[in-house]
Amino acid sequence: MCTKNVSKVVDEIQPLGDVFELLVVRTYICEIGLSPQVEPGERFGCMLYVDSVFRRCCEAAGVLYRCFLEARPAVQGIFLLRFLAGASFANPLVVGGVKLSLLIGAALWVCATLSVYIFNGVMDVEEDRINGSSRPVARGKLKIAHATGVTGGLAALSVIGSFGLGSTMVWSVVALLALGWLYSGPPFYLKRSPTGWTIMGIIVAYITYNVGYVANGGGSAVYSLFIFATIMALWLGLVSQTKDLSDIEGDKQAGRRSGPVIWGENAARLVYSGVALSLGGGYILAAAFFAPGLLIPALVLALGAVVVTAIALGPWSRGEKSRRRKPYKAFMLTQYGANLAVVLC
Repeated sequence: MCTKNVSKVVDEIQPLGDVFELLVVRTYICEIGLSPQVEPGERFGCMLYVDSVFRRCCEAAGVLYRCFLEARPAVQGIFLLRFLAGASFANPLVVGGVKLSLLIGAALWVCATLSVYIFNGVMDVEEDRINGSSRPVARGKLKIAHATGVTGGLAALSVIGSFGLGSTMVWSVVALLALGWLYSGPPFYLKRSPTGWTIMGIIVAYITYNVGYVANGGGSAVYSLFIFATIMALWLGLVSQTKDLSDIEGDKQAGRRSGPVIWGENAARLVYSGVALSLGGGYILAAAFFAPGLLIPALVLALGAVVVTAIALGPWSRGEKSRRRKPYKAFMLTQYGANLAVVLC
């Protein structure tokens, strides 16, 4: 009877294509095999109920995991790091410790950024498929309805939670969500032009650094924060457009007027490289004359700018999509390094 039950259970299970479903099968086999004292019919009915609950939990966990992948973990990490970098100008995080209100604020900020980027994935599905993106929505691994539901839930959670942390947190979360909509959705679709993304990136960076600073109590280091936030906001708004070097064909077909589409690929590479070097050099000068405490992150950014330029103008970023993505990866690593230097120093 046990063998028949196990066979029936395995036959009824529809594979989800991941590890969660295997756990269901193993749970059945183990439970049925380890409980010989229970009547077969009663045991099987109980396990059907357990399976139903466990299956739904696994499906929910699978959806949330895929939503996290859709929101690009590397991007979520840098948003959190920007928040913490802003907070470090108020009080040192390594020496002074971390307040509970700061942790809650960081969690709510991540909920808001997750919502924005999952929504972006839903709205970008057409060009992502053309460009061969590995994001779950584009590959059909995450249903648009599920992604939309999670987007709304995270947005609501971030807004409601922000009311417990003061007015700055509230308007910052609302502004971030509104900008995310304007970037990816109607009526403006700011993502379709380099100017739109530049404005969006700069504003979002300023908001993130400021809300982290306020969440950690604020302080007197406003001048240093302004210099750092300005350089990093420009870095985000301008140099991040190196990501468009790998998506030229999809952008053309989707009607997105990115830098490489408007100016041509080679001209875009020169523009991005020139901007990166200018920001790196400008940051060193600003730190040396006005904020010596920022010299270490300035040197990190300047070194990253040289690497971005070398990769963008050299042969290492030509050819297939993965190679064309290298300038953007260098840009992202530079962001991580410069923000992390502020947090640690």
